[in-house]
Parts: sequence; C-alpha cells; structure tokens
Amino acid sequence: MKNVLNNIFKGFCSFQVSIVLMIIYASACGVATFVENDYGTPSARALIYDTQWFDLLHFLIILNLIGLMVLSRALQRKKYASLLFHASFVVIFVGAAITRYYGFEGVMHIREGESVNTMKSQEEFLTILAKVDDKVYRAFFPTTITPLVQESFDHSLPFMDSSLNVKFVDYLPAKDKMSFDFLKVEVSYKDNVETIEVPKDGGNGNLVRFELGEHKFALEWGARIITLPFAIRLDDFILDRYAGSMSPSSYESEVVVIDDANNIEEPHRIYMNNVLDYGGFRFFQSSYDQDELGTILSVNRDPGKIPTYIGYAMLTIGLLWAFFAKNGRFYKLGRYLKAQNLAIAALFIASISSTPIYANEQEKIDMHGGKSVEIPKADEITNEEMPEITSENVLDLIKNLKEKSKDHANSFGELLIQDFGGRIKPLDTMAMEYMHKMTKKNEFLGLSNMQLFLGMMTYPNEFKKVKMISISSPKLKQVIGVDESEKYIAFDDAFVNGQYKLINYLEEANRKKPSMRDKFDKDVIAVDERINVAFLIYTAQSLRIIPDFNKESTTWYAPTEAMATFKQEDRDHLHKLFQAYFASFNQGLVEDNWENATLALSAFKQIQAQFGGELLPEAKRVQLEIFLNHYNIFDNLTLFYILAGVILFIVVLIQILRDKNVVILPSKLIHLFILLLVIIHTIGLGVRWYVGEHAPWSNAYESMIYVAWASGIAGVVFFRKSYLALAASSFLAGICLFVAHLGFMDPQIGNLVPVLKSYWLNIHVSIITASYGFLGLCFILGAISLLLFIFRGKNPQIDKTLLTIHTINEMSMILGLAMLTVGNFLGGVWANESWGRYWGWDPKETWALISIVVYAIVLHVRFLPKGDNPFVFAALSVIAFYSILMTYFGVNYYLSGLHSYAAGDPLPIPTFLYYFVAGTILLIILAGRKRDLLPPKL
Repeated sequence: MKNVLNNIFKGFCSFQVSIVLMIIYASACGVATFVENDYGTPSARALIYDTQWFDLLHFLIILNLIGLMVLSRALQRKKYASLLFHASFVVIFVGAAITRYYGFEGVMHIREGESVNTMKSQEEFLTILAKVDDKVYRAFFPTTITPLVQESFDHSLPFMDSSLNVKFVDYLPAKDKMSFDFLKVEVSYKDNVETIEVPKDGGNGNLVRFELGEHKFALEWGARIITLPFAIRLDDFILDRYAGSMSPSSYESEVVVIDDANNIEEPHRIYMNNVLDYGGFRFFQSSYDQDELGTILSVNRDPGKIPTYIGYAMLTIGLLWAFFAKNGRFYKLGRYLKAQNLAIAALFIASISSTPIYANEQEKIDMHGGKSVEIPKADEITNEEMPEITSENVLDLIKNLKEKSKDHANSFGELLIQDFGGRIKPLDTMAMEYMHKMTKKNEFLGLSNMQLFLGMMTYPNEFKKVKMISISSPKLKQVIGVDESEKYIAFDDAFVNGQYKLINYLEEANRKKPSMRDKFDKDVIAVDERINVAFLIYTAQSLRIIPDFNKESTTWYAPTEAMATFKQEDRDHLHKLFQAYFASFNQGLVEDNWENATLALSAFKQIQAQFGGELLPEAKRVQLEIFLNHYNIFDNLTLFYILAGVILFIVVLIQILRDKNVVILPSKLIHLFILLLVIIHTIGLGVRWYVGEHAPWSNAYESMIYVAWASGIAGVVFFRKSYLALAASSFLAGICLFVAHLGFMDPQIGNLVPVLKSYWLNIHVSIITASYGFLGLCFILGAISLLLFIFRGKNPQIDKTLLTIHTINEMSMILGLAMLTVGNFLGGVWANESWGRYWGWDPKETWALISIVVYAIVLHVRFLPKGDNPFVFAALSVIAFYSILMTYFGVNYYLSGLHSYAAGDPLPIPTFLYYFVAGTILLIILAGRKRDLLPPKL
C-alpha cells in the first residue's frame, strides 16, 4: 500500500501533470474572458472564477508544485533562488484563498452632509423577512443567477414551530434595459404555498410582500445591506477637470470617520490611488453622482492581503536572485553563450560593408486689462481693393496657398490652442491631428497641415467643394452618391438640400453594440467623425485660442464663443482683430504680402501671453512638440530598423550557408547604425515624455513605440555579440513601429485619465510593456531557428548557429517572462492602491496571467521526454507569442475591461492574421522534418 501511494504521489507530482494542469488553467481563464464579454461578469464568475472546480484546480496546481519542490530536492541542491520563487506561488495562493473565502467587496453611496454606516454587497442574495408580533426576522443566502448560469436552490429555514421552504422555480431575464430581471421562487409554510416573482433591485429596498397563513413575509433579491461598526460622513466631493474641458482630471472625497464606540472622529481624503484604511475595511474612490454632490466608494475587506504581499515580495526577490545564482539556468546559459564567443564571431560577422516689419498704418486697441495690442486697420485691407478669390478658381487658391503661405502657416502653427480635452498645445499639433483624421495622409494637395487648416478656415465655401474626406466603403459611397472609384468625398457631398445624408445610418450604427458593428457601420461612424472635424474647422469652432480676459475660468474660447461670452468692449476688439487677420491673410495670398497678417498674428500671441496665465506651456516645450510633429521620429525610424535587420540577417544567413570566414568591419558598421537608431529612438521617447508631461506608455500607440524601444535595447545591450539576435531585434523594432502607425492607433498626446496619475504607471507599465519586447524577440528568434532547421544538412555551422540562437532565445524568454510576471503582480499592487483590490479577473490582467502560464509551459517543456529539443523550443516560442498578441491587441480591441483607457474601437479579425497563422503552421511542419538536434550542453 505504501508503494502504491508513493507511486501515486510521484505520478501526480510530475512535470507532465504540471503542464496538463497549466494548459487546463490557461484555457479556462481564456474562455472566461469571452464569457464575460458576451454574458457579463456575473456569468463568468458563476461559470468559472467562483466555482468549486476552479478552486480545486488552483489547489491541485499548488499541490503539484509543492510535490515537485520536494522531489527535485531543491533545498538539498542549494537551488535557493528557484525554491524561493516557486514557493512564492504557494504563499500567494494562501493569501488568495483567504481573500476568496473570508473577504468581501461592496459599495457605499454617500451624499454631501450625510453620514452612512451601511454598504451594499457585491454578491447577490435572496433575503427573506418575516414579521411576528411587530418583530422582523431576517434570513438570507447567496444566489448564483445569471443569463448563462442559473444555480437552483431549495432551502429549508426553521420558523416558529415548523419550517419555511424556499425553492427556485425559474429565472426571467429583463426584456430591455428599462426593466428588471425576475427570480421566480416557490415559498411554502406548513400547508400554504405561494409562487412569487421577485425583481432584482440591487438592494434598493423594493420588497415583495405576501402572506402565508396568518404570518406576513417579504422577499428581496439583490445586493445585501451590510452594517459597518462605524460611519463615514461626506463633507465635500471635489471634481477637478482639465482646463477648459469636461474631462475629469481627478476627483476626491473629503470624509470624516465617525466611530462612536472608540470615541473617534477623524478627517480623511479619498481619491484615486489614495485609499482609506479603517477598522479592517478599505474605502477607495470609485465613482460619483452626476450632480457632483455625492460620492460612490468601493469597500473592501481583505484579510488575505498581508500573505499575498509577502508572496509578491518573495516572487520578485526570487526572480532577481535567479539571474545571478551560479547554479541557476540563466547563469548557465550565459556561461555557454560566453564560451561560444569565438565561434559566434566567425558565424555572425558580415562581409559587406523674427521681428515683423509693419508697413501699413496701425491702430492700438486697449484690451481688457490695460495693455494695448497693435493690429492692422481692417478697413484698409478689404477684399474690394484686391482680386477676390472665388469658387471658380479653387485651383489657383490651392496653388497660392502652396507657394505663398508656407512661412506664415509655420508661424501660425506656433499659436497655442486649447483642445476639447483641455490640453494647451500648439495649433500645429491640432492641424496635424485633424488633417490626418480627415485625409488619412500627412500631407494633402501638396499643402502642409497648417496650410490646409488655414485654407479651410479662411475659405470654407471653396474648400467644402474639395474632395478631401477619406472614405472606403463601396456601400457608403453609393449612399452618398459618389463613384465607387473615389477615395475621397467633399464636405458638400454629404448634404442634399441642407439634409445630412448619413443621419439615419449613423443612428442605426450607434444603436448597435460595438462588437456587432460591421464594416459599413464603422465606416459611417468614421466618415461622420471626419465630417464633424471639417465642420469644426470651417466654422472656426476648433479655434479655441482666446483665454478668459477676466481670468475667472481656465476655458479658452473660439471666436463665436468669445463673441457670445465676453463684454461688449472686448467683443468689439476681438471682432476687429479677427476681421483684420482674415483680410490680411487674403492679402497675403493675392499680393504675397504677409506683413499685416504677421502683425495680427502677433496680436493673438500677445493676448495669450497676457491672459493665459499658468496654463501656458514653456516655449521650449512648444517648440519640441512642433519638432515631433514635423520630423515624426518614430515613423521615420520604421524603415531603417527593418532594412538594417533584414540586411544583417540576409548577410549572416548567406555566410552561414557558405560556411566561410567573413570580414569584420561592414557588420560592425551595421551594428553601430542600429545602435544609432536606438539612441535616436531613446531621445524621441524622452522628448515625448517632456512634451506630454507623463511617461510615454499610457495608451496603445505609446506602449507600442515603447515595445519597439525595448526590442532595440534587447539587441544592442543584452545580445550585442550575436548578429542574428541583433538583426531579429532590429526587425522586430521596425515592425512594432509600423504597427504603431497603422490607422487604428492614435498617436496624439493626450491628458491622463485619473487612474493613470500615479507613479505606478512608470513602474508597472514600463516593466510589463518592456517584457513584450523580449518575448517578441523570442518569436523572431524562434522563426529564424525554424528557417535554419529547413536548411539543415551537412553544414555544421548551421547546427552551431541553431544552438547559439536557442541559447539566446531561452535567455530572452527567461528575461521576458520574469518581467511579465513581476510587472503583472506589481499591477496587482497598483490596483490595490487605486481601487482597493489586487485581482479582479479583468480581461487584461487575466490574459497577462494566461501569457505567464503559456511561457512557463514553454520553459518547462524541456523536462518532458523528448521535450529538451531546440526545434520544440523554437516552435513553441513562435506559438506562445500569439498569447502576447491577444494580451496586447485582442483584449484592448475585442474584450471589455478596466483597461479600456488603452483601447480603440473593436475591430474585425484582420484577414492577414489567417495567413499569418497558416504560415506559422507551414514553417513548423517544414522545419520539423529535420528536428533531430541535441540541446546545448550546459
């Protein structure tokens, strides 16, 4: 019997079982994210996350891990780093189990001036109330009822001299958003039976009353009201918005904790990333009432936090230690790679080598505040004195704009403007954003963005007839009434007799759930957005360049807004100024005389300097932002990265296949060139950080250019002695930058949402995003390895190269997985600082966890029979990267979640992805014919 149990123990505590359990775990988590997206979070929890079988799966994984640590004799072999790292998961599991079974979450709503000592539970309960002799008795039990899962129940509760029975009958989902879900139950007491339909009221106190015999009862289904041992009073709720916009910058609650039992009354401030801890409960800022007179606090009680944090610390220390432990895998791989230096050198070295001049009479206008602003006299620069530009000579207008307005347009681009998100930026930036959105090009009609912006604003009637609004859907072209060969439509094409042609189609598209919109719906929404952008320019509503003269608000005004808001005297002055500018701009185009236009522009800049106050950015920051706009550093680096990587790869591959010694100098030059690209990339990130005033990885575009940077750093710093690894990292950096500049990513610098205003943005996001660069490098190295397997033959250099690449690949994967793991769990700490819990099964964090499991499987496959094989590792490193693609792109664009601040509109699965998958499968099949290569001897 002892031998049988021993064999069962050894059989269960094996790597085969480990990998099977991890595959089941990752698959279950992946399915849960799609269930959550389609059926809601309660369904995902009821079907997977909160089930006993999922808890059992956790327990089996931990039991298997403990057994492996025992059987591997890690302690006896002095594998302290590995033991500490793997033991951390046991501690984290204990903390999570305590939280799972003894912690709870809820919501507290407080209005200003009120004191509240109750909260609503996150879980749903069926509450039964009975009234006997003016006394109310209450009992409750949790329910698991969702559109996807209905867990039946049949409870018997002692009541008086008998039992009260409550039995599940049916679930009636809501018919629409305005109605409730209903739970149909059968309640019986003695010989009395009643079938009751109870609406889900979320704890709002809507009781369903009924009688059984001589007793009165009531049922309530929804959140349970929990009484706290203390109260919280809301003295003030404060919502700060970005200057001149409705976008929240931050919000906080000034509260007072009232604990009569302990004679305590303490003031506290609760805001994003600043949590109130009191009496074992955590209160964090969740939301607020629309009238901004009430706050919504999420409440959390988590007795498992301390062991969980201890586990996180053990994990981080263990991983860092593992990189330096001499008996660790990473150190042995590095030692092997170092021993190959002479061979690497033979294999990887390639054998190729402004004061304005005022000419006209001027007048001085005394602006509000006492200072005077000089502008040209508008009545002396009228259109009647010069040839009028009409719709009949639009081509001449465009030609004049192109040839005569460049210098003035550049100067006008330096004027500051406040966007609708409240950010103060140079007008050059807004022109670039708007023109690119409308035309999908960086330049159009041979005009710069500023030239086109000024032309549209100054001559709206003429430009409304110019085809410049991008369109792609053939069906939409038919609706608008233009030829299907047209790539652009004019603003006027979208209207007939003053009626907007897209209005019905737009309303229909907006009614649909984003994931249910087809290409036509998305095109309707996109074209409507471009038309609206054009309208904002034609009407000058986007030209928010006038600060508040009274300095009473932070809002900047467009001309029409200023005319409706300012005092009559100020309105008159502004009217003259705008009239003078537009007249002098026309003069500039006709006579190529820009003196008066420059004078009017100087008046605008003087107004901003006088009334802009603290909102004005530094002049250096403005100039650097314009520099970024015009030189487009990251987009321009794309081709150079890709070409350098491809050329270096081809040269090295040719030398490997020829099995010849090569010349050193040309390859070193390519190495230095890639190093120069990385330096320029680093400077670009630094400039963007300075201009945006936050770390440049807060949205999809920024994180993508950061991944590209991390890939480049991986090549020139960590694997600089391997030209194939350098070629792979350069190529990957270029591909990442290429993806970053596709149409679905927004490159503009924006304000941070409140949750991102934290030092954790720099810590968590930088680490986890950099890991994508290393794991992306693993994908490229794996693909190169598979390609070399196809060419395997009698050439021994290919096998040596494969072993070197395999070593670099595994080291890169260890680095990437370590960063991904630490970054993900540090994200848990950030979540605990921001919204009071470190894990909520949000799709983004769940898929990051799935990726961790996937790469852990890849690194541990070598312990399986025939698993320690460079071909197997190369194939799996390619396949595993699809989990990263899902984590980075799929979640943001196909699944909902808390990380939606980094997302775009949901997109259909691109066609190229099918070819990509097919190509991956074909490459693995072809390479598999020559897979019999022994691993490196460490």
